[in-house]
Amino acid sequence: WRDVAKELEGVIRVGAVNCGDEIMLCRQQGIRSYPSLILYPSRERYYGGRDASDFVDYALRQVKAVVTVLRTGNFKGELTDSEKADFPWLITFCGDGGDCLSKKTLTKLAAMLSGLVNVGSIDCFSQTKLCNKLGVEYGTYFYQPGEVEKDKGLEITSLEYKETAFRILEQLPDVTIVDKEKFEDIVENLKKNSDTAWLIHFVEGDTHDLELRKLPALLGEMNVGRVDCRKQRSKCNEFHIHKPTFAVFKSGGGYEFHHGRLSAHDVAAFAKDSASTPVRMLGPTDFPSPVISSREPWIVDFFAPWCPPCMKLLPEFRKASKTMRSINFGTVDCTIHSQLCHTYNIRSYPTTIFYNQSTPFQFHGHHNAHSIKEFLQDTIQPPVIHLTPASFEEHVSNKSPDEIWLVDFFAPWCGPCQQLAPEWRRLAKMLKKNAKVKVAHVDCQQHKTVCQQQNVHSYPTIRLYPMGTRNAASFHIYNGWFRDAESLRAWAFEFLPSKVAILRWDVFQEILGGSQPWIVDFYAPWCGHCQVFAPEFERVAEALEGRVRAGKVNCDEQQWLCQQAGIGAYPTVRFYAGAHTPGFMQDMFGEELFQDANHIISHLKQRVPKITHNQENAQGHDEL
Repeated sequence: WRDVAKELEGVIRVGAVNCGDEIMLCRQQGIRSYPSLILYPSRERYYGGRDASDFVDYALRQVKAVVTVLRTGNFKGELTDSEKADFPWLITFCGDGGDCLSKKTLTKLAAMLSGLVNVGSIDCFSQTKLCNKLGVEYGTYFYQPGEVEKDKGLEITSLEYKETAFRILEQLPDVTIVDKEKFEDIVENLKKNSDTAWLIHFVEGDTHDLELRKLPALLGEMNVGRVDCRKQRSKCNEFHIHKPTFAVFKSGGGYEFHHGRLSAHDVAAFAKDSASTPVRMLGPTDFPSPVISSREPWIVDFFAPWCPPCMKLLPEFRKASKTMRSINFGTVDCTIHSQLCHTYNIRSYPTTIFYNQSTPFQFHGHHNAHSIKEFLQDTIQPPVIHLTPASFEEHVSNKSPDEIWLVDFFAPWCGPCQQLAPEWRRLAKMLKKNAKVKVAHVDCQQHKTVCQQQNVHSYPTIRLYPMGTRNAASFHIYNGWFRDAESLRAWAFEFLPSKVAILRWDVFQEILGGSQPWIVDFYAPWCGHCQVFAPEFERVAEALEGRVRAGKVNCDEQQWLCQQAGIGAYPTVRFYAGAHTPGFMQDMFGEELFQDANHIISHLKQRVPKITHNQENAQGHDEL
């Protein structure tokens, strides 16, 4: 695989994913066996041979780069084509007396130089007149735009694609050199939104990295320039630049540094991503105003470039900023601004803090855009009730008997509490539509008296204050191993009134002989997925009330029933439509349904009409 990467360097991107470390990523991509080789963006799976040459041949067949075969008939048209006329040409001539570039090499060059140079070939055996017109019998020549003529070409003697590409890049124009006055104008114009974003390469001395001459073609309308820090030392010091680096200066003000590899494709990917987001780098002049004291919402990522989790978070941080435009996004490089990070008690990286109305809220969640967005929304509109001594006394100590209160007693410094926080918020949103269940938390550092009065001495402590009680004296403590939202919801539902009947063999036989439709959940108490599905099944029962009855069978207790019904996995959901002929029993196997609550509800609402009051009286009531 490394040999493939070397041979196709600059032609395609070659990567590897360790599915032992990135389990979720591999699952999302549908990876079930190893090694699995996938071509992106088409997501085509490779099934060919495993030699490097097999991989290379396959990859080159997928490359979209165009190698133009030039002939007398199409020569003038190709050179004057509106999409090609403004670009130079690399043409290989195949004839007697010398070598020309192979088809494989031409494909590699066309891919490497896409958007920079047209690549073509001429067969001088069949196109003698055309070769004579250009004064070439064999070999490879580079022509500037509009100069594909006799004696105008620069001969390229190498047959190796990387050397050939290097020689061609030498002939291409360098990026714009930005002097002090020009740089100040750029920054000022960007603040006024009167210019498009600039990618600036800060260097020491007269550096000419030919690989980076690809950047203008890769970046389209974005401006690209170079600043020599030897000539503009004060400016580079102002931005804390002490080594060659890239920075994107954005429309509207603000800038970001690139911390990845310095290949043209990596830099271009960063520049495009950064220019389209409002994320900006912050320094001491931004604290406390505007970040903390301006009353505007700011989320700040304190990071270090040497920290791998920080580098993984940054692109997700930018992604989140695109959908949360009402919030300011900023980053602080703690290797540059160590004193600032020390002042704000930043002790680990990355540390992400949301300053809302000057109040700091630290982010504890998965390092992805969705989790960041969810955290911001939950902080602005909290789904969890925050209890103070007064509100705990009012709502929990004097609770209504028809309510359940779920309370998380936590301390901000407690690691397991921080891990629980996003799941607790998710639980609150899951139970939002259930008016009888309240989800709350108590900060035991801020409200010590509440926790002391409730004899809470470890964190997190999760308590459920059940229905039928009017005070905080009666409660249940969660001792489950898993603290995810689904497991917590399943535990809470054990204390709610249920619309799902518990079924045994005798009752099940009555269902098979009855005319009323039933939906049945076959489960096992030890099955984790069954516990997660149980609240969903309760939702199904409530949504289908008046159409379909709902029941559940504990297959640990009713083993014979489950064997006769052919239950081989848990949970299994079956639908029994009702016996159509009196005296005849339904098949025990029923109709198996997909374990998705929304699908079940939609499917059965279409199939089973709602029973009216008159129909219900006509059918009568059974003992169930």
